[in-house]
Amino acid sequence: MNQHPSRRSVLTAGLAAAATASTASGQVAGAPRIGLIGLGNRSRAHLAAFEALGSVEVTALSDLEGDRMRAAKVGPAAEAELYADYRELIADKQVQAVVITAPNYLHAEMAIAALRAGKDVLVEKPIGITYQEALRVAAVAAETGQILAVGMQRHFNPAYRKIIDAVRSGEIGKPYLFALNEYRGDWNPRTWGWTDPQSGKTTPWRHLRALAGSSLLEFSVHSYAFLHEMIGQPLSFCAATGGAMHWPERTTEDNISVIAEFGDVRLQHTYSGSAPGARWQLTVSGSEGSLQYDFREATIRSLGRDAKDLRLSEIEMPRGQLEQDMYLDFFRAVRERSRPALHADFAIEASKLAYGAWISIDERRIVTAADFA
Repeated sequence: MNQHPSRRSVLTAGLAAAATASTASGQVAGAPRIGLIGLGNRSRAHLAAFEALGSVEVTALSDLEGDRMRAAKVGPAAEAELYADYRELIADKQVQAVVITAPNYLHAEMAIAALRAGKDVLVEKPIGITYQEALRVAAVAAETGQILAVGMQRHFNPAYRKIIDAVRSGEIGKPYLFALNEYRGDWNPRTWGWTDPQSGKTTPWRHLRALAGSSLLEFSVHSYAFLHEMIGQPLSFCAATGGAMHWPERTTEDNISVIAEFGDVRLQHTYSGSAPGARWQLTVSGSEGSLQYDFREATIRSLGRDAKDLRLSEIEMPRGQLEQDMYLDFFRAVRERSRPALHADFAIEASKLAYGAWISIDERRIVTAADFA
């Protein structure tokens, strides 16, 4: 018999409840009719999730590029209406829920328009490229009573859940220091390019702060959400330094260092977008030991005891499962008119360090809780 833990065995109770809404054939019961805005690379994961879940109907697609819309008009989107103007998609009465996978600078604008039109919304992270934008989106969701979820699907990663549970349960005592090193290569060069109307120059949108926000918002916010669930305290202080050091012609930072306090917990974070192949690592130090995670395996070393391997490699997680789990939870929230796991307050609190670090880098100062009051 296979003794390996299944993916479901380490997911949250809320997700398990959402899964019970599926039919015996594995298809989703009562999913809303979807309108999808933005058909770049990230949209493929969403469309694949709809295809895998079954019984999800995409009734409308919107993108500025007609070829992209026509190429996406297959599978669950085979009968979709096509709109170059996203506002026409939002006005489509057949659309019950709007999914936004457009570039970051459009997230808040599109989410607010959809919520005010009476649509439920799942918007890719970040919820807004500034803290003020994020608050406005959350306020409109509360005002209209529509369901709002933010695409931070790694919340459902069973490896993350197992590590979070280990830290929360006190296996290393009281945690007091989180040290995260994140390394990656450059952004996908085939991403959508924004054309400057004055110069005519086309630039990948992730290279421009005005379109992407900071690199921490575009990339590290997933890790910040992971850390937020373990720390469990609000941000009280942060300071950061960084910039476009490797690619100075860009306006998004490619190398950043952050230090922060969350109550009595300390955090240090190093991000580099110019270090492909370098090892990603998280170390959590606590009063009775430490946990080390390298994105593949996690080991707990407690004082006076043998090291404990969390055996993350044994967890089964098919490709695309995180997006499927995210949608199971979103559809449950829509059906029950209840709060999704990836609600606005969670997304904003998890993103606060990214917003704070951006302020610190720009204004060369310490950021405190007063900046978010």
